[in-house]
Amino acid sequence: MKTLTSATIPSRATGFRGPGRSPAERPLVVVTGVLLFVFLFFTTCTVFVNEAWPLQVFQIGIYGAVAAYLLLGMQQAREQLADSVVQWLVYLTPVWGIIQIELHTTSSSSETRQQALKWGALAGVFFLTQVVATSRSALRLMLNCFVWFATALAILCIAQIFTSQGLVLWLFPSGYPDVYATFQSSNNYAQFAELALPIAIYRALREGWRAWGFALAGSVIYASTIASASRAGSFLCTLELLAVLVLVLMRKGRSRDGYSMQATLVYLAVIPILACAFAAVVGWGHVIERFHDSNPYNVRREYLVSAINMAKHRPWTGFGLGTFPEVYQKFAIKDFPFYANHAHNDWAEFAADGGIPFLLLVLLPFLRGAVIAIKHPWGIGLIAVLLHACVDYPFPRPAVSGWMYFILALLLMSYTFDRQQRERLAASEETRRLHAV
Repeated sequence: MKTLTSATIPSRATGFRGPGRSPAERPLVVVTGVLLFVFLFFTTCTVFVNEAWPLQVFQIGIYGAVAAYLLLGMQQAREQLADSVVQWLVYLTPVWGIIQIELHTTSSSSETRQQALKWGALAGVFFLTQVVATSRSALRLMLNCFVWFATALAILCIAQIFTSQGLVLWLFPSGYPDVYATFQSSNNYAQFAELALPIAIYRALREGWRAWGFALAGSVIYASTIASASRAGSFLCTLELLAVLVLVLMRKGRSRDGYSMQATLVYLAVIPILACAFAAVVGWGHVIERFHDSNPYNVRREYLVSAINMAKHRPWTGFGLGTFPEVYQKFAIKDFPFYANHAHNDWAEFAADGGIPFLLLVLLPFLRGAVIAIKHPWGIGLIAVLLHACVDYPFPRPAVSGWMYFILALLLMSYTFDRQQRERLAASEETRRLHAV
């Protein structure tokens, strides 16, 4: 019997399916998946809008989709979810803000209420992703949709850097000299690209004749990150590129998955060449110049120290989700002539706003996802963004964090499929043994 390695996203001919849906349930799953992507696409395409309505539309849309699914399909499909403590930690994340409000431990009930709604929407993305990823083939399709969307934004990013003069979509003033697709921040764009790049590279090593399309997609995404001149993003994307190639090469000799070693070696050589060629076209000069900065951690260091001092002051309750900008001034170690909207270190800000319990509620599920990503290299972008969060703030932007929870849910579902497969193979082996007796 042909077996699949835990790192495999099989082709259509060999795809392992989970328990599956009844014919009556499949339309509901399809509609749920379409709505999930519509709202994730929407929040990504409107990330440059500084008003509240795009975030509100995203949240209302996700809450509505979750409510509709719970009413129409949850009772018949509970077995499809990744049953683990991790998912409950994700669902408890927004509850911490409610607890802070009820116990009056927040410095601003309105800010904490808004943050609780945002975290609830992210938990909704996580839930909807799980219920749509009903099989490995569905999971593969969802990854494809994300990769091609990211590729389109990468092309847009490169085009706008050289031609838009700070206008988003060549129409909307951003207030900045450069824009990166729909992102005003090069770091936030790089975090989005970090999630997509390993998927494209991994699929390029697994897809036979379709591999060239994914190789080109990965090269464009990598080049767009170099063009954005994000130092952390460029460094992490380069590490991702090398890590996926190494992990696939290490596993290739131990698997029998229908792909020849010769074809794999060809793409192992071609992919980095393509990536570097595309990066050379957009130019390395700007990002290399930024790496020559004598003090790259300027300002961030002072924000980090202040956030740590806040966490030390209230280690168990925090000052309230979303209250860092308001409370920061009391703990600032240096005055700056600009507004401190975030600590530029999400983990320190989580500890300051929510205390150690909230930090663990956010961190533990992603650590679990990071462990699974080692066996499923298409998910190592999650590790990169978690590292990037040490010097920037991907979590406050649903255009990034929404996709983070999307990837996390798919990794957990992959682990569930692996476990189900092992159980079925063990049962089959036991049946053959009994028949032999």
